[in-house]
Amino acid sequence: MSKSTRCAACKSLRRRCSQDCVLAPYFQANNPERFSCVHKIYGASNVTKLLEVREIVLYISIKHLIYSSLQSF
Repeated sequence: MSKSTRCAACKSLRRRCSQDCVLAPYFQANNPERFSCVHKIYGASNVTKLLEVREIVLYISIKHLIYSSLQSF
């Protein structure tokens, strides 16, 4: 996120939005209702944990694809 604009999640939680905020891509500043609904049901901590796990799984999947493709040559 840029220094002057916080994502909707960080605005709602009243915290700084860092460059590596995992919530920023999913909760843009122009749509605060989206985060509000998710936060009420699941909680910010649980959503953050889910997104962090998703990033790890994505990273491992990409590594596997690269490894598999290199083995075919």
